[in-house]
Amino acid sequence: MLKKVLLVWANELAKEDLLSRTFPPDFEVVFMNDAAQKNEIPSPVAYFILDESLIKDFPFDELEEGKPIFVNDVCGNLDLLPAGKCLIRINAWPGFLTHPILELAARDNDKEAAAILLADLHWPFRWVADIRGMVTPRVVAMIINEACFALNQNISSPTEIDIALKLGTSYPKGPFEWAKQIGSHRIIQLLTALSVEDERYTPAPFIQDNLQQFS
Repeated sequence: MLKKVLLVWANELAKEDLLSRTFPPDFEVVFMNDAAQKNEIPSPVAYFILDESLIKDFPFDELEEGKPIFVNDVCGNLDLLPAGKCLIRINAWPGFLTHPILELAARDNDKEAAAILLADLHWPFRWVADIRGMVTPRVVAMIINEACFALNQNISSPTEIDIALKLGTSYPKGPFEWAKQIGSHRIIQLLTALSVEDERYTPAPFIQDNLQQFS
């Protein structure tokens, strides 16, 4: 059987999350590394750039034209990515690739190619607006920020705040549990970027200190 190849750049967390998903038998996932030789890699049906640290200097021009390119760029937007490519932003923060429904943003003329691929993979998804933080990361980052404000005011402990949020809202994780899963640097990066346009997202005082133990 001729396999449909997904070419993936991922750190260990993203790799683990991606492999937790179910792949049809006619798909093959190939993870890139420094030792991989381009002429040994079959032509892919799509690319997944899940290690966000690679985005700034990634050689997008070397990727095949017309193939969907899923980019883990939660804090940016499509205007900051190279034009002329079929680029789809995907919420691939640690833990979010394991969710049943993927969160995506793309230009209108690129959505069809992505939808066809995801239908072949049997992966449900939702389109969201192409804004910094998309939807779920914005909400989670704000919840974590509010928890840090509460911590600064000595309202409660991190453990008690986590328990209260889960019991009161039925959320799967508390804010500090989310911060540990996602990484405090990602939370602070997103809040800082969002606060430029909306002061409601201004990071809480001492947020770095508050989240340091959860890094």
